[in-house]
Amino acid sequence: MRILFKKVFYLLRQYQYFFFLYPKGKNFRKTEYSYKPLISVIVPVYNTKIDHLNEMVRSVETQNYDHWELILLDDASPKNEPGEFLKQKAAVNSKIRYFRAEKNGGISIATSKALEYAKGEYIAFLDHDDQLMENALEVIVDSLQEEESKRPEFLYSDEIYQSKTPGVFSLSTKPDFSIEKLISHNYICHLVVVSKSLIQKMGGYREGYDGSQDHEFALRACRHTSRIRRLPFYLYKWRLHQESFSRTKAEICENSSKKAIREFYADRSEELKEIVSGHYPFTYHPVRKLEQVSLISILVFDPENILENDCKQILDLVYDTPDFKLEIVLCADQERDFAKIQNEFRTRFTDRVTLQVFATKDSNVSAKEINSIVAETKGSYLFFWNPLFQPSAKEWLYELLQHAQSKGVGAVTPIALNRKGELMYSSLLLGKKGFIGVAGNGIKPAEAKIWSGEFLEKNVSAISKNLFFISRETWNSLDGVEESYQRNYWDVDLCMRILRKGDRIVSNPFARFTSSQTPKKSFQEFKPGYQAGQEDRKRLVQEWGKSLEEDRFYSPHSDLVGCDMQPKNLLHPLLYAFYRWRWNLK
Repeated sequence: MRILFKKVFYLLRQYQYFFFLYPKGKNFRKTEYSYKPLISVIVPVYNTKIDHLNEMVRSVETQNYDHWELILLDDASPKNEPGEFLKQKAAVNSKIRYFRAEKNGGISIATSKALEYAKGEYIAFLDHDDQLMENALEVIVDSLQEEESKRPEFLYSDEIYQSKTPGVFSLSTKPDFSIEKLISHNYICHLVVVSKSLIQKMGGYREGYDGSQDHEFALRACRHTSRIRRLPFYLYKWRLHQESFSRTKAEICENSSKKAIREFYADRSEELKEIVSGHYPFTYHPVRKLEQVSLISILVFDPENILENDCKQILDLVYDTPDFKLEIVLCADQERDFAKIQNEFRTRFTDRVTLQVFATKDSNVSAKEINSIVAETKGSYLFFWNPLFQPSAKEWLYELLQHAQSKGVGAVTPIALNRKGELMYSSLLLGKKGFIGVAGNGIKPAEAKIWSGEFLEKNVSAISKNLFFISRETWNSLDGVEESYQRNYWDVDLCMRILRKGDRIVSNPFARFTSSQTPKKSFQEFKPGYQAGQEDRKRLVQEWGKSLEEDRFYSPHSDLVGCDMQPKNLLHPLLYAFYRWRWNLK
């Protein structure tokens, strides 16, 4: 009953958003675009129902943007009806061109043949039983009005999942381009529009990936261009039904995706150990081989609880990482006597684990003190750890390292669950509750949906100092944390500088921690109205301004004042303004 209630609630919530808040009627048209490319909409066809074909063709014919062509490639359908219907359409509209293959070759070969006939500068991919929203091509062209050197070459949009039950649909929102999420599963799907020059540079559409040809295509495209753009508009209607390829030939689909993922890492000269299944169907978790690691420094800045418990949390953490040499760094009240603890570590772990103690005025150290302490450590990787969070996955350190060693990754965080097994943290979310908040829906893995992505590897905009993993190389390249911060928000500032540098930040659900505390205690600086961090908050807002108001790895359609990934409701603008007032932000 609880699950049914959640489903009904979500459906009603998204209908409220789509029909009353989403600006679907927004007019993008200008008097005259300076750049009006021909867009070739290509559609491989095979035994499609006539009513589905009619709706598909009609959705292209009624586009607001009129400089298009529709390429229909019949992949030798055994039935004559689809071909006869499409011939009639082509006979009355010169923009529609129909071709028939001599023999059936499969979706990839049919798509390649359709590309050969396309004359457009940009190619839009449309499935034979799906539909474009009427402003789809208009939004695309509106996004191309830039100088040629900056013009996006690969564009993708949000979409609507249309159930076979009339009137029942789901909204699919997507983040800005997230390579870690794309590797995990093909979140891009539809609508995809690509410049013809990029397709030629990539070597065209490839055979041998049926079922996951779109996944392979996207993974290959991002290796040939960085000019990728998400369009946060619902431009595509995807019809879900029993005949969908991904539902009937799952094994072929999964093998094709794994093959594409292996090629992706081979091109980056990163060696894979294996690819295991993710938390959801058709999701993947690549496990890479690690480079040699001499020492990892684990910095504990809030050790009061573990000191009262004879360092049991640290001992447990060390026992779970037998393959790594660790340097444990405790920063605590200068009045404490640490001789007993240091002797115990020397006795138990000999040379594999060392313990350093830095006496500070209190455990809540300033950014300047953090830089001084890190300068005294020797590890090639740094892990800032709040011992209120305990690892619940034995491979947690391996999982953090495999991302930190990947090209272009600046920082990594694990996720954290509460004692009930509900998600309480996966990253920080810019703009949440008027400022910054903790991303975590309080749901269990079994309840999560693939589109929301809580239990997928993904890129994020910011992570918390409670669970912050970074390489020494990245730390040094940024000169550590900004010392003008006292005790709060230096982690957010560090993340913003990592992103500005061009590196990525990763949230990895396969490195999992558990906390016995509530989020309010562990993340109190992100509670609206938090007073102790006013000066640091002013400093952060002064430095980063509007960059903090919108998270590019989160959808502008989604809730920022309540439950993550839910569509906004009618009260959202009012509640958002209220939270901004609580933070004393304009």
